[in-house]
Amino acid sequence: MNKVVKSLAPILKRAILSGRLFKAKAELVKPIEDVLREWDVIVKVSVGSVILLNIFKSKKALAEDKALPVIMCAHPYDNHLVPALGKTPLKGAAQQYRIIDQVGKPKFSTVTSWESPDPNFWVGKDYIVVNMNMPGFAGSTGDATTFGRNQSRAYYDVIEWVAEQQWCDGNVGLNGVSFLAITQYHVAACRDYENKPPKALKCISPWEGITDMYRDLSNLGGIPQDGFPSFWWATEVKPAMTGDPKLFVERHGGVPAEWLKGYPFFDEFWEEKRAPVENIEIPILTCVSFSDVGLHSNGAYRSFTDVKSKDKWMYTHRGGKWDVYYSKEVQKLTLKFMDYYLKGEKDNGWDETPRVRLEVRSSRDKIHEIRSENEWPIARTKYEKYYLQKANKLALGKTNQSNEISYHGKKGSWVFKITFQEDTELTGHAMLNIWMSLRSSNKNLDDFNVYTVLNKYDKKNKRVPFYGTVGNANDVITRGYMRAALRELDEEKSTEVIPYQSFKRYRKLHSGEEVCLKIPFPLTSVFFHAGEILELMIASYEVFQNAPMFKDNTLNKGGKQVIHLGGKYDSFLQLPVIPKYTNGSR
Repeated sequence: MNKVVKSLAPILKRAILSGRLFKAKAELVKPIEDVLREWDVIVKVSVGSVILLNIFKSKKALAEDKALPVIMCAHPYDNHLVPALGKTPLKGAAQQYRIIDQVGKPKFSTVTSWESPDPNFWVGKDYIVVNMNMPGFAGSTGDATTFGRNQSRAYYDVIEWVAEQQWCDGNVGLNGVSFLAITQYHVAACRDYENKPPKALKCISPWEGITDMYRDLSNLGGIPQDGFPSFWWATEVKPAMTGDPKLFVERHGGVPAEWLKGYPFFDEFWEEKRAPVENIEIPILTCVSFSDVGLHSNGAYRSFTDVKSKDKWMYTHRGGKWDVYYSKEVQKLTLKFMDYYLKGEKDNGWDETPRVRLEVRSSRDKIHEIRSENEWPIARTKYEKYYLQKANKLALGKTNQSNEISYHGKKGSWVFKITFQEDTELTGHAMLNIWMSLRSSNKNLDDFNVYTVLNKYDKKNKRVPFYGTVGNANDVITRGYMRAALRELDEEKSTEVIPYQSFKRYRKLHSGEEVCLKIPFPLTSVFFHAGEILELMIASYEVFQNAPMFKDNTLNKGGKQVIHLGGKYDSFLQLPVIPKYTNGSR
């Protein structure tokens, strides 16, 4: 089946059956009277591109000749696609709100483009909003790239141009969701300008973005991602290109879903697309979602843990990215952050804001607790090792006798469970350390993929659903992946909590060879009441499918995947237990 059709079909089906395709799940309001709209403002940048901006100013401030700080975003998604210009379906919300489900119903003005700051809110708070189309997209000229260095250079130049305008007071902050978050990472650590941000850029607030396209999305655990890149290319990237999409394909060696064929290892091609967040020194308020497994959850936490800045805050949640982003709570929080760094309101209390806002859920719709933490990962975390046992159990003690379990190498699975005897909170990064081998009469089978899932079951042994990526309302807690031949770790970057694959070479297996796989799970926060169950599922295919996050599983052709446990085999699930609760059955 065509990759685009496969990725789109389940989402479109849900959209049609729910009626969302014809009535977008978003609430639109008219622009406030004070908003002056300037469309397609032209700026020429050093990379030779002509960049198009939409600028939203305050009529009152202009009349008073009052310069204001700027909230800015940049993306390839075409800032012309707003209801006010009549270029969205039925002159309603952007097409994405019709295709993709949300938890709630985000509210924004008709001049707000996809995933961007709402001029209604920011102009109403004495800011100017600048919405930028990246080079090669939506009328902006130049080479169309995804996370290319020409994009960060152009963004850099436009920020400096904005700061020099009479209507700007010289202070710029960045804001936006997903791709609009990723572009913030790149320009705040701009490689082409000595890894320094523009002087006018005082702070950023990226809302859920991948930091490493290779590790976090395209080749998570070493297993190629076919679905989302195909969905993203067909619905958002290709339609917005200024030039011929064929040129993009020629320059980049194919469409995004095909890049791994030409660049299977982490090399310069992928390094350019990695955001060097370790160079970011300016203040950052970042968002990390527990529910965007397979997309943003995998690496967004690095925009907090790895940045150099001492002024950093992290907001976590387990809902939908758009309704959370446009919520009153988040707008109020982001405004306080921007006021502190862009307007110099040092007495507004922002410096006393806790570093981490933590949302602990016990189910999809039930928040157990919202609290503040001082760091991430939480310093008091106790990392408990639950050993895999042959009787489908997870236990704190390891058995002395070696055992093995096997299942079909193409469509097989096995589960291990633990029933918590006391209330237990798991918050942080889980990791599976597992010994495995592949047995087959086919000597050509020298590699395999492993799919792992963490599920929650209630006291009646009924699976508890959680929100997932792209509108999935029936997802698991979290997922982990590993291709055996790409198991090699970067020892300098790996820790006992978070393994870090190097992706520099294949280490193929001979039949029956036993290898240790260290499989990280994206960060999570889940509460278990006494009597509730955690299930670890290990499989040779993706059991709980999450459209459009389809993996390429052609590598698994058969044989048997064997799990080795007990005795000399340290096969265990390491869980991040918050010790104010006594954990598990001891």
